[in-house]
Amino acid sequence: MKIGLLLCDHLDPNIAEGIGDYTELYPAAFSPVGIDLVVYEVTAGQLPTSTSECEGWIVSGSRKSAYEDLPWIGALCEFIQTAARDRVPQMGVCFGHQLIASALGGEVEKSTKGWGVGAKEFEVVSTAPWMQADPPISTFRMLMSHQDQVMRLPDGAELLARADYCPVAAYRLEDYVFSVQGHPEFVPALSEKLIQARRSTLGEDVAEAALLSLANLSSHPLDHRLVAEWTARFFQR
Repeated sequence: MKIGLLLCDHLDPNIAEGIGDYTELYPAAFSPVGIDLVVYEVTAGQLPTSTSECEGWIVSGSRKSAYEDLPWIGALCEFIQTAARDRVPQMGVCFGHQLIASALGGEVEKSTKGWGVGAKEFEVVSTAPWMQADPPISTFRMLMSHQDQVMRLPDGAELLARADYCPVAAYRLEDYVFSVQGHPEFVPALSEKLIQARRSTLGEDVAEAALLSLANLSSHPLDHRLVAEWTARFFQR
């Protein structure tokens, strides 16, 4: 499948060293499930000329907020709205998850619950057709890095997953939007580097708890491959 990656950020070089930038991390996560990514540098003003230029779209994460008044964010919102009207499938990751919700009528704010970082587990509250499994999946675990959250879903959206600290962890709009707050493209080494670099911002307690969640991955593994498979089946539909 030829899927457009609407790239909304890059990693700082010192963070990406030895791990790779998003241009390496996204293909590493999604190519094993049959997704061939075409990168569009959205922050540089590069947007598709048509929503049908690719078979679907992934809106990436970003250090920016969905509610910031930036020209590239406004242009991307317009593209998201057009793709939704055209019923072209879109998948959102973290910032992308939030921006799609905001562009289609939902609300995004900085959460009073603070940062969500490290490995977090989410409860599946509803199962989209592309999430069906035998036996059924009741929880999944992803790497997180965010302060903003979706506070209100667009009209007609269905909540798929939640946690106490993150009431909207995944949602869908019929069969043309699928979004997750987590980062299926992250690897533990990247998460650790980001936590260490932001330790003073996160606070010692939050940073240490997040690092402990990474240390426990052998007994509580991540479900990034599962989320990538969900994404591939979503686009195949």
